[in-house]
Amino acid sequence: MKNAYVIKEVQNINSDREGVTIRSNSLSCAKRTASRNQSFQGTTLKIETENGALLAYKEPDKKWVEIL
Repeated sequence: MKNAYVIKEVQNINSDREGVTIRSNSLSCAKRTASRNQSFQGTTLKIETENGALLAYKEPDKKWVEIL
């Protein structure tokens, strides 16, 4: 079953902007998609649910952090 995830590329973890909704089998697949589609260096990637709950984020030059 595919879940909907919203991927956002922002200046820092506290920033917010419109994201891109994708359907993926798992959070791991969504993280790979977000990393591959990152447009700018030095930005933070956030993955949220459709209702806005933060699932994971990746700050520049660091690993993904999952929010449980």
